[in-house]
Amino acid sequence: MFKKLLSSEDGFGIIQALAGLIIVTIALSGLFLSSYFAWHSAIGNYHYRVVLLKAHQKLEQVKYVNRINEKETYLNTITSGNFLIDDTDGESVWGLIHPVTRTTRTDLIISQYVDYDMISVKITWRDGPEYFLNNILNKERTLILREDYFYRTDAEE
Repeated sequence: MFKKLLSSEDGFGIIQALAGLIIVTIALSGLFLSSYFAWHSAIGNYHYRVVLLKAHQKLEQVKYVNRINEKETYLNTITSGNFLIDDTDGESVWGLIHPVTRTTRTDLIISQYVDYDMISVKITWRDGPEYFLNNILNKERTLILREDYFYRTDAEE
């Protein structure tokens, strides 16, 4: 009798209906997860662009402050701290600007009479929000933007 129910072509059996329901559930779950990942990636790319513009602004401030200096780069007027990246739906996303760093180097491949300052701006942030798959998608992100300033040393003159 059970074999007759399985091979019957009078309509859908319970097993066929359950199999179809499971397949549709898996397909809808995959669609939901892929749309969630796409949404989160779009938000993350927007935040990355805002952070990149903020880091570029800090480098431009360094250029402005040091536009008349020739052999030393001053960083004492460049502020660091938190800034607002995004504030949608009342959930603020904050970034942290670390203090701007300067490293002076002489590159012997270029010339022994040329020094350069490496100015680095480091910003860290989390994309948020605190929802589904938070431990996978909400890791701390870091952007380091660097610019080199070359100048002649006194040894050549």
